[in-house]
Amino acid sequence: MEFKLKAEKRDATGKGAARKARERGEVPAVMYGLGGAPVSLLIKKEDLADALGSAAGTNVLLDLQVIDGKDKDNYLVMIKELQRHPFKERLLHVDFLKVARDTKVSMRVPITITGEEESVGLKAGGTLQHNLWEVEIECLPGDVPDHVFIDIADADIGDHLSVADLNIPAGITVLADPGDVVLTLLAPRLIVEEEAAEEEALEAGEEGAPAEEIASEGATGEGGEE
Repeated sequence: MEFKLKAEKRDATGKGAARKARERGEVPAVMYGLGGAPVSLLIKKEDLADALGSAAGTNVLLDLQVIDGKDKDNYLVMIKELQRHPFKERLLHVDFLKVARDTKVSMRVPITITGEEESVGLKAGGTLQHNLWEVEIECLPGDVPDHVFIDIADADIGDHLSVADLNIPAGITVLADPGDVVLTLLAPRLIVEEEAAEEEALEAGEEGAPAEEIASEGATGEGGEE
């Protein structure tokens, strides 16, 4: 499904022009790809927010209409990069990549966990350690998913789930190494601390045993001399 979006071509560039555009409620943008020269654009922040609010999120396929005076041209694009303010909920800049329906693109998509309620390891008190939150894929523009799933229902404490364990729809190629770890089920912290304490106590006892034996032998020897 495509989302329709309008943009205006902009001539003024630079930080000053971008700041003024944001003050007017517009988001600076640039469009490139398919061998064409980069084009600077302006988009209403409300329109961009609506596009990002669709089910596909940042991987939404856009029918972008570029207005240049009386001229209007439509392009099929996807969001390649989105810059947000580090503290405020504000969009700063967006990069649009022109795509063709019959040509594959590479995109990064988030990883969503399923099976948490049934997870063997979580029921046993384990905790999840995330290594990867997203993965790079390659597919046709119309097939880009909003996320890919990984099921942890059968994962137990100590298990590692990797890229190879992701549930990937047909027609999509994962570009990451299949062996890259996505997440690990760690043992409960309390159990780990108790095991460490037991090991320390055992080591301390082993180190103390020879000293006690030496003391006992010394006492026996003194008694024999008397």
